[in-house]
Amino acid sequence: MNKPNKNFFKVVRENAKYLDIPDVTNQLFLLLLGLISLVFIESAVERILIPLINITFCLLIIYFVSHYEKKPEPERRERSVTRFLRFWYPGFMIFFCFKEIYIIMINVNNQLYDKYLIEIDRWMFGTDPALFLSHYINPYAVEFLQIAYGFFYIMPLIYAMELYFWHRYEELKYAFFVIFFGFYLSFIGYMLIPAIGPRFTIFNFSSIDTELPGIFAAKFIRDVINFGESIPAGVSDPENFAQRDAFPSGHTLIVILITYLSHKIKSNSFYFYLPYCFILIFSTVYLRYHYVIDLIAAVPIAMFTIWTANKLYKGKINFGKL
Repeated sequence: MNKPNKNFFKVVRENAKYLDIPDVTNQLFLLLLGLISLVFIESAVERILIPLINITFCLLIIYFVSHYEKKPEPERRERSVTRFLRFWYPGFMIFFCFKEIYIIMINVNNQLYDKYLIEIDRWMFGTDPALFLSHYINPYAVEFLQIAYGFFYIMPLIYAMELYFWHRYEELKYAFFVIFFGFYLSFIGYMLIPAIGPRFTIFNFSSIDTELPGIFAAKFIRDVINFGESIPAGVSDPENFAQRDAFPSGHTLIVILITYLSHKIKSNSFYFYLPYCFILIFSTVYLRYHYVIDLIAAVPIAMFTIWTANKLYKGKINFGKL
């Protein structure tokens, strides 16, 4: 009776040795979310279902990674579903964990800390920066900045594709770790200090489309982002549905990391990401998604992420030029 179980765990253990640093990081975060669910969630369904789903994903990651890494080098360079799953499952995992922490937060802690973040901004600037910028609203600026803000959601994948199509797989793994780790640290920040941002607290969310008019695409992009952040259209209490993801600013954190990566790996895209970094950071306040303290908090987290990545990968990769 115990032999099949022993064989199963033996196979898992043997295949787990093919995991790289970003794969292990992914699994540790999944297990952390599962543990938080077991300890803090009272609802029996979420309490059991989240750990089971996360363990299943851990096993799938082991399978995808080992199935690819066992292949000889020439086969690993061939286009295949195996190669696609090995390198692109992270995109799904980031979105999955983002939604899972939302489920955990609404089941564990409904307290919001926006008032403290507002007080910090007012202490630093004597006013609310987003409110100050509201005197300088221009439809063309809104359109441009909303497009830039929306581009963020595909930016990590676009950057990863640059390395993927050039077969820079070791550098891609390094980049994935930096992006993974940055995202997951920001997710922990969301759970520790839930906040929904100035578009709900300082402004009237239902008036955003009127107060921040664009030209063509701004409203559509805004609606897509709201949908992705669990806000149903037309509800009278959108703040009760919104993701608690204001602090720290994940947009600021990740765009700093990708700008760093494009320079570290000596990619020509650095000359795009550097100006885009400043544009995106400004847009987070102008479009009323973040307090300035959210942006400031992202900087040391980005520095810690980079420091950790360079410690873990020291001497392992020869960063070349694309």
